[in-house]
Amino acid sequence: MKELSLKELQGCCLEILKDVDAFCRTNEINYSLAYGSLLGAVRHKGFIPWDDDVDIVMPRKDYERFCREYRSGNFRLICQDNTPDCFIPFARVTDFTRTESRTYAPWMGSMQNPGVWIDVFPLDYAPDDESENLAVYKLSRVILEYNNKLRKTKMQILKGCPLYFRIKRLFHGMNAHSHLRGKAPQDIAAGLNLALRKDASSPTGHLSQYCCPDPAIVEWFDASLFEESADYEFEGCLFKGPKDGDKVLKAWFGDYMQLPPESKRKCKSRRYLRFYWKESLT
Repeated sequence: MKELSLKELQGCCLEILKDVDAFCRTNEINYSLAYGSLLGAVRHKGFIPWDDDVDIVMPRKDYERFCREYRSGNFRLICQDNTPDCFIPFARVTDFTRTESRTYAPWMGSMQNPGVWIDVFPLDYAPDDESENLAVYKLSRVILEYNNKLRKTKMQILKGCPLYFRIKRLFHGMNAHSHLRGKAPQDIAAGLNLALRKDASSPTGHLSQYCCPDPAIVEWFDASLFEESADYEFEGCLFKGPKDGDKVLKAWFGDYMQLPPESKRKCKSRRYLRFYWKESLT
């Protein structure tokens, strides 16, 4: 099997992002580069050199419309609305045609090996009281932690899978919360999505990303930050990001222009995830 190099993987992600950007601009759907992708655009004018993925965010209204309407001749959108056994409460746009993945942490049931993808996260209305947002954020994080444990009980036992992962698979099943033990991960993801969608009709002055909350930060943004966008250079192309990118990046990363020590410049996902060219799979 021929594994994608980091440059090839970044190139595939860039092709998907171009397609998504063109669709969103044509259909007036609001999106923004997010997390490491926005940081890469500002600090490196492209990918963070050791990063291997792309993240974008959309206000819930735009996200729901994007999930309903996105069509592409080359890529496929996967979310719970079109794939009931999707284990995650957000969307991914994937390349099923040319690439395939091998992972110890699957994110869907029936199609175990989707190709290269980019993540699409909804931004939901958050309480205007910061302490209330903190409570919701923490609760979402706990739910996703349990969901991740259940996802790992579905991990593929591939040829050559280390004994460590085989044993850890059993551990995750035993260590799930008593209320969630035995439940399907897609049901937990669907429940979280349902709760968030109900609040989408009650606007507030703040937004947060509750579908995949970061354990290191608590997101709580003034909604106006994502109402206006600006173009950011990324690998020689222009993609949308928040008009005040500095304020958003400081909330996510602090002193974001400071490079991490060399020991930290590693791609974490490569510990459990690999991508291959499909024609090379046997």
